[in-house]
Amino acid sequence: SLFLPLLLLSISFSVFDNMARSYTTFGFAAAAGYIATINSFVPQQALRPRYLSSGQVLYRFAPTYYDVASNSNSKPSSALRVLSEEQTMHTAERLSGMSRGEIQHIFEDLDGDGSGSIDLAELDLLAKYFPGESFSPDLRKKLMKEIDTDDSGDIDAEEFYQWMVVNAKSEGSANEAGTKKMSMRNERLEVGKDGIDDHLMDLLEELGVGAVVQKVTHPLHSAFGRTLYDHFVSCYLISKEWGNPECVNVANLFHALYQRGDGMRAVDFEEYRPKLQEKLGNDVEQLIYLFPSSHKSALLADGLLMAPVGDDIQVPNVLEGGMVTIPKELRPALVDMEVINSHDQHVLENSDPVHNLWSFYQHATVLKIMSTGAKEAIHEYQKRAVGASVADILAWHEGRFAESGQDIPDLWKSHLDLFRPGGKFACAEEAMKIHADKDGDGEIDWEEFVSFDFETCLV
Repeated sequence: SLFLPLLLLSISFSVFDNMARSYTTFGFAAAAGYIATINSFVPQQALRPRYLSSGQVLYRFAPTYYDVASNSNSKPSSALRVLSEEQTMHTAERLSGMSRGEIQHIFEDLDGDGSGSIDLAELDLLAKYFPGESFSPDLRKKLMKEIDTDDSGDIDAEEFYQWMVVNAKSEGSANEAGTKKMSMRNERLEVGKDGIDDHLMDLLEELGVGAVVQKVTHPLHSAFGRTLYDHFVSCYLISKEWGNPECVNVANLFHALYQRGDGMRAVDFEEYRPKLQEKLGNDVEQLIYLFPSSHKSALLADGLLMAPVGDDIQVPNVLEGGMVTIPKELRPALVDMEVINSHDQHVLENSDPVHNLWSFYQHATVLKIMSTGAKEAIHEYQKRAVGASVADILAWHEGRFAESGQDIPDLWKSHLDLFRPGGKFACAEEAMKIHADKDGDGEIDWEEFVSFDFETCLV
């Protein structure tokens, strides 16, 4: 009895293109009705996953079709929550390179009279953060209209945050004083705009990752009060935004399923390998299988991030013992998975140049095989590292272990050797002093540092 009314309501509120390939929604009820009615006669392949944003929470609501392995058709779904508002903003912050705290600091800088809001005149001060933009009167008016969502005539802190995190992108520091440099996106960031297919979401639910508390094993990471589900979904969305192939995106969605950094295993990998090969395909499952071992090797001189690029590498197999080969063809995907896994957990507002230089050097060797998005994330560490040295990195880590009262583990000893005199990164720093000093004054200033290509040092 509801078929005809819902169909008529859908037509009145939607713009059709071949009845299924695209639609513009003007209300959740209309969209839901449209989906319910056309589902009975439109092939699943004709519909693409879409999202509806409601109260800054993303909902998965469109029938989808996704073929990872052969004949793996997903089912239509009702409105299911993908990420909470808080977790959606967490992912958006990772993609913008700015935390809520950093954006709040900029807001307070613009709020010259301390009123708790920004008016049109104060918005002029935003120009120094966007050196590549010409802040004309027209642009200021446009920004005021976009940011002031309640049309009050002023911009409050929450409005400013909500606009910045999806319209601006960090470009590191603009000068030695630490003023942040940003660029404006050509298009507003829409986290998860292309959706996550139903059969993938169903598999996450089957695996029970939503009940697993996210743990942290890295000295610069935080769990942020999240679950393994939150982390997995965020890594998928970041990978997709960075332009990786879908097989790599899906591998990110399950990357630490077999074992995460603290040794915890969400499933028995021996039992689930054939299941995931069937559900996700052999290529995706192989990346999931290799990730725990590649992740554990990240600090090794001959591991995922540090070994010279171009050949297969062998690393300890943490799942089955012995050694496992990472083919050179798969290394770029595993490098991006490692960067995304780390970036999703990293404390973005870390302004310590020593910490940031260490994060940069960890990945400098493999910059050339990363996706563009991963490279930008790693170069952000470089831009925040002005003034730090490899000697500072060595002193920080040795002091960290001394304060804890524990001996430095063998893995860390070999890693820190890379920063000692004669080590790989100590040599890179010496080479930089020669090649980056463009004006020949014997010092590396801010502009010389951030513009220098570190890959030159690592050949």
